[in-house]
Amino acid sequence: MKHILLAGALALLASLSGETAQAQGRLVIVGGGLSDTNADVYDAFLEGIIADPEARIAVIAAASGSPASSAAHMRDVFASHGFDAARVDIVQLAVRDDRDTLEDESSWDRGAYEPDQIALIQGASAIWFTGGDQMRLTQVLRREDGSDTPMLAMIRQRHEDGATLGGTSAGAAIMSAVMIQRGDTLTSLLEPVLPENASEAEMESGRLSLGEGLGFFPLGLVDQHFEERARLGRLARALIASGTAQGFGIDEDTGLIVDFEARTLFVAGAGGVSWIDASRAEPNGQDARFGVSGLLVSYLTDGDRLNWSEGDLDIADYKSATIGNEYFGTPAASGGGMALPPGGLPETAGEALLDNSASSEVERISFRADGTGIAYRFTQTPQSAAYWGRNGEGEAHYSIIRAGFEILPVSISISYETQE
Repeated sequence: MKHILLAGALALLASLSGETAQAQGRLVIVGGGLSDTNADVYDAFLEGIIADPEARIAVIAAASGSPASSAAHMRDVFASHGFDAARVDIVQLAVRDDRDTLEDESSWDRGAYEPDQIALIQGASAIWFTGGDQMRLTQVLRREDGSDTPMLAMIRQRHEDGATLGGTSAGAAIMSAVMIQRGDTLTSLLEPVLPENASEAEMESGRLSLGEGLGFFPLGLVDQHFEERARLGRLARALIASGTAQGFGIDEDTGLIVDFEARTLFVAGAGGVSWIDASRAEPNGQDARFGVSGLLVSYLTDGDRLNWSEGDLDIADYKSATIGNEYFGTPAASGGGMALPPGGLPETAGEALLDNSASSEVERISFRADGTGIAYRFTQTPQSAAYWGRNGEGEAHYSIIRAGFEILPVSISISYETQE
């Protein structure tokens, strides 16, 4: 492992974790798009229970539009990874009917108050939240006044007692205290954040909507489907709007594994976890458009491990440092749109910046047809580092450490030229 000291940033994470040093269950937070065959993620969720003949898993599929079918599928997936399907319980909690079944699952809307359903949670060694719409989960697990239902109170108790909590997509979004409810990135950066009492129609406008999550993950704000849906800017704005210092964006088919007893985070799966440190951010937007400087962004991938108590980061052994040994040596083109290569963190802060001897700064620009837009600017800082390598399966991964990141409002004059 390559050992990097990040004492300042991790001291802040340690303070955010509060009293979570006591033994409690781990979190397995997945960014959506989880493959049924992703052994690394499922092994992390099943660790400690797969060999226990008394262990049980409770599946909560209330976020799904097909709750019973989604839960039954998860039971089969856990069985394919070696867990006895007879010990997987489907919790009857939902707000929508599953058209693939004869039963009306919308009648499960009071499941969070039913003693027999709460008993399934009480007997669970691990609890899994499926994907779907995160607002459905908070709707059925919280009372109208925002307090915990009996089922949510039992979930918290089981987690404190050591039960693992896992979730994908919507099941990841609920994990933090602040929850991103809606919003596409470009609209989130160019339009005001929606008020808390926004209508459903307003939430479909693309503007950023924030709400209250379930707060199992105390270290920052979680976002999902991250690289695949270009959500870096959305997460940055959500951090500033909510006053949250740290954000973690999780790619599809990728898990962020949180071990509270060891006080570590580690990454497993196909993609990575983008970590935005906004503790020294300075907002500088214009009108409704968002702007911010002073961000630091990192990208952790398979095998990387962050210890927030000791103040260090371990990079997986298969990766080698790029700074001082850059693979690329041609200045990266700045701009935006489909005529440039993919603009995610591995390509932009990795290939174009920290693995490129000819670049100290890279910009990517996105704009609407009216010419209003934003620019992402990434810079190499004295704190920056990067690593690249192929793991045992031959998959290539970058790890990017603390690149400078800012978002700048821009205006572009657009004209179309045609040949006579």
